[in-house]
Amino acid sequence: PTRRSSDLEPAADSSAPRTRPVAPADVDAICTFLQGVFARSRITAAGWRVLFGHNWLKERPDLGYVLMVGERIVGFLGTVYAMREINGKSGLVCNLSSWYVLPEYRGWGMALLAAAMRDRSITYTALTPGPVTWQVLENLGFTRLDTRKLFFPPGAHVDSLLGPRPRIDLNPDTIRRSLNEAQRRIHDDHVRYDCLQLAARDAKGHLYLVVKRRVVERDTLFRLFSVRARIPVSEVIYCSAPEFLARHLERIKLAVLWRQRTLGLVVDERLFRVPPRGLPIKEHTLYRSPLFASDDMDRLYSELVLLPI
Repeated sequence: PTRRSSDLEPAADSSAPRTRPVAPADVDAICTFLQGVFARSRITAAGWRVLFGHNWLKERPDLGYVLMVGERIVGFLGTVYAMREINGKSGLVCNLSSWYVLPEYRGWGMALLAAAMRDRSITYTALTPGPVTWQVLENLGFTRLDTRKLFFPPGAHVDSLLGPRPRIDLNPDTIRRSLNEAQRRIHDDHVRYDCLQLAARDAKGHLYLVVKRRVVERDTLFRLFSVRARIPVSEVIYCSAPEFLARHLERIKLAVLWRQRTLGLVVDERLFRVPPRGLPIKEHTLYRSPLFASDDMDRLYSELVLLPI
């Protein structure tokens, strides 16, 4: 009998991992996967859905990439896209998020990364890389963005209270009216993601601040407490005028801590020309860009806004 050509071809190996873009139908299963592998973060499957549901870009290149063995998810890498206009430059930025591959398939992690970073015209950021990821990304041409954060507890900057009192505004409606066009876009894009937005003014200028409340492990912050604890902090995601913040640090800090019920303000050290005194926290954030300089980069439009991490 005549044999069909399909009979002569070897059957596809269903046990071989394969990488593909995330499809909308994958989202529920991926969120369940992430809840399991990142159990320490305490983010529920419903909480992970925000990675796929934000509207910062009308037509996203993808929803991330998934590593499959048959119908089983064994790895994932998230991609958070936004078109950014910074210091007169405009370009697409992708924040890499939630990279995880099951231990028995770790050798396939680079396939996920290669798929997600296929477009060299895009700026890529990694704001929460682990030690191994950090080394991998540096080998791929990423540049260090931050090496330290600073933790500012209440009362540490009382000397900044000696100057004239700034006008601090926490009302969403009046804040928006005080912003320029670019800042209004930031305000509108972040208002639904539980960020505290603050505006302040003095005789010398204007400040616009975006802050995210998060809870961190004691060991992540610093070895100050003698018992295991999770510490609520307020992290600055965006600051339009670092010199203004430094000038009125104590008043602005207390306004934020009171509103968010936190124990301290966390700020990137590189934000300041002369950093105020604070408790250092090790930080490894990286980026790779054909367009933007390190001073252009901030933490807006990222997993730090979307996820309670």
